[in-house]
Amino acid sequence: MKTRSWLAIPLILSLFVGTSVGLLLALTQDLPQVEALQTYEPSAVTTILAEDGVPIKSLFTERRIPVSLEEIPTDLVKAVIAVEDSRFFQHFGLDIKGISRALWRDLTSMRVVEGGSTLTQQLAKVLFLTPERTLIRKLKEAVLTLNIERRYSKEEILTIYLNQIYLGEGAYGVEAAARTYFDKSSSQLSLPECALIAGLPKSPSRYSPISHPDRARSRMRIVLKRLLDEGYISVETFEKAVEDGFRVAAEQSPEDLAPYFTELVRQRMEEVLGPNQLYRGGLIIETTLSRDLQEAANRAVAEGLNSYERRHPGKREAEPVQAGFIALDPATGQIKAIVGGRDFASSPFNRATQARRQPGSAFKPILYAAALASGYSPSDILRDAPVEIDIQGQEEPWIPRNYSGEYDGPVTVRTAIERSLNAASVDLLLKVGYQAVMDNAHRMGITTDLKPYPSLALGTFDVSLLEMVSAYGIFANRGIHVRPFLIKRVMNREGSVIWENTAQYADALDPRTAYQVTNLLEGVVQRGTGKRARVLDRPVAGKTGTTDDYHDAWFIGYVPGLVAGAWLGFDLPETLGQGEAGGRVALPVWIQFMSQALEQMPSVPFQGPEGLEIVEVDPRSGLLAGPECEDRIAEAYLPGTAPDRVCSHRVYNGLTEIRQD
Repeated sequence: MKTRSWLAIPLILSLFVGTSVGLLLALTQDLPQVEALQTYEPSAVTTILAEDGVPIKSLFTERRIPVSLEEIPTDLVKAVIAVEDSRFFQHFGLDIKGISRALWRDLTSMRVVEGGSTLTQQLAKVLFLTPERTLIRKLKEAVLTLNIERRYSKEEILTIYLNQIYLGEGAYGVEAAARTYFDKSSSQLSLPECALIAGLPKSPSRYSPISHPDRARSRMRIVLKRLLDEGYISVETFEKAVEDGFRVAAEQSPEDLAPYFTELVRQRMEEVLGPNQLYRGGLIIETTLSRDLQEAANRAVAEGLNSYERRHPGKREAEPVQAGFIALDPATGQIKAIVGGRDFASSPFNRATQARRQPGSAFKPILYAAALASGYSPSDILRDAPVEIDIQGQEEPWIPRNYSGEYDGPVTVRTAIERSLNAASVDLLLKVGYQAVMDNAHRMGITTDLKPYPSLALGTFDVSLLEMVSAYGIFANRGIHVRPFLIKRVMNREGSVIWENTAQYADALDPRTAYQVTNLLEGVVQRGTGKRARVLDRPVAGKTGTTDDYHDAWFIGYVPGLVAGAWLGFDLPETLGQGEAGGRVALPVWIQFMSQALEQMPSVPFQGPEGLEIVEVDPRSGLLAGPECEDRIAEAYLPGTAPDRVCSHRVYNGLTEIRQD
């Protein structure tokens, strides 16, 4: 009976082997093809760069930065092999000795205490299989492992593994882990840091040096001990590495610098490239953002909001006051800084680009540009007086009123814009004609569907801050409108350019007209509603804006080479408070920004083009300055439009006190 039992063993073994071989052959029919690894391109992080090449945002489904094996320090490679697969270079993918040892430990402990998987097995599982723990899955893993080992070198397998493995805190691959934990490239890692990263695959969340630093140090010591046991390091090196340990980098938040800016970049590139390429392609996106100007804008807006709330401590209890800010280079259209609100995390709505609000008197330079382009001169006389205008559909006539409640009678074009006189501006609109002003606004980039209403002169149609800042850039750029943009080019992971911005230029104004407006807006700063900006002590042009009931406060201004605009208000129309006009609320934000932005920029005057006559005139009458005129100003005229009469009356010192508009 015993003999018959022993005789049955070969038959049972042959049946087992035959069944196993048949099962393995069946499994190979539907397995993934490992040849795909020849063109393996793991999902990689797309990086958004500021204009100086510094990363300001990462986009990814998996935070991974692929690197070659040569770029990874030898200590890190040895540490991974020592702790994960010490016989990596000896086995053929399945480490029979390791599997036997693990099986014996599991059996003697009556529980799973050691896995026994090689690096190649781990790679096969991560790349091709689900994490289920079944016999079928393990058999598939074995077949895939053997196929990988047969087709690829150990170095190729290591490279893919070190770039693919998850290492915690959203980091995939050793390069992303080095930057996440230590804010450095993997090539710069110390021995203890290499040991720490090498110990993470076992349980990335359990051994995270950010969440569990004590566990991470214990795990690091285990990895260093494995390096010692394998003969990779000496006792002295081991002891020093344990003593030195690691220090996790201080939490970096460069992505907090310009969240509204980078969100615009993300949206634009998702439209152009699609989400798969954007989030997985490892692209480099070069932008126009100036980190210095963005920091200046952030500080200026924060201080402006704080200053307002110190004056109105109860306002924030309900709906907080919001702000928008944009700075751009008028000659290139490059957007240098954007602030879209007080806090991106709580409100990603971008008030600099998405919100459309009434610009108030900030719209007036567009009206005055249309007038100058149609033949008016800075010294022509306007009527600043109450006038009743019938509006179709309204029972009562509309009467434009100045913020002061008073009227100044006959005033020059210059005086009307410097003092932001509403009645005089409406008088000018009626003389120039609605269509000329609307056409000019559209040429200057305003996309709003404007209507031929007399309130057009007072900026009662909604516009975006970006459109307004870009329009003012035309004055600074000698009449040329450059479409604003924030992305220069996009490169793929090989460094080839796959998308590039094409600048769009358009002649919006005669350069002489543009300079005339600039000259008028310099007067707004020197003598008018923007006179607080004189503190900058350099040539500055700009205009305040305030809407009815102080709902919106604006200031848009520029110097040669830089134009910027600030808006403050509430998302839902609500008064900022009596007297909280553009010159009081928005202008200080603009001044603080410019104070920092202009530190490294020389003070230069605005340069007028050829074809203008510069004539000294009496600022009150607009006539040629005679010997009796104590006040005089250099005015720019198109040929044939300068006054030909001399002011003969005595002009006394002291202009009327300028009111906030």
